[in-house]
Amino acid sequence: MARVHVDLQLRWGEQDSYGHINNVSYARYLEEARVRVFWRGSAREQTGMEHHFRGDTPDGLKMLVASQHIEFLRVLEYSDQPITVELWIGGLGGSTLEIHYEIIDGSIPERTVVARAVTVAVVVDGATLRPIRLTEEGKAAVEPWRDEPVRLRHR
Repeated sequence: MARVHVDLQLRWGEQDSYGHINNVSYARYLEEARVRVFWRGSAREQTGMEHHFRGDTPDGLKMLVASQHIEFLRVLEYSDQPITVELWIGGLGGSTLEIHYEIIDGSIPERTVVARAVTVAVVVDGATLRPIRLTEEGKAAVEPWRDEPVRLRHR
């Protein structure tokens, strides 16, 4: 499986009144994983995907979230152990990337998926915010990180 791994530390304040990590935090984890992979290049693996889908100037390329679906599978409780967000490309369109994820609970010895998600991101011109076609270089950069799409139950 061609997946990128991003380890993220949980924070005490992410718990809800039930003592679980609040569901809105999951969207933040997905965002942080995308930023680390596509902007910073700071995942466990060096992917080569950074800088292909965003520009360095205000009117440069931008990656915008068009849709996001999260399926919660298990309760995630606060722990000192980081979670791992596994990220891969499940599909490409003319100007879109379909980014797939599994969030792994790091406090459990065996691999335990607590959530699955799919984000459709569109690459746009920073000045007009109109979609632009993915470059051949960008497509080539994501190719090693393509894998089977995650199947969500309610999508």
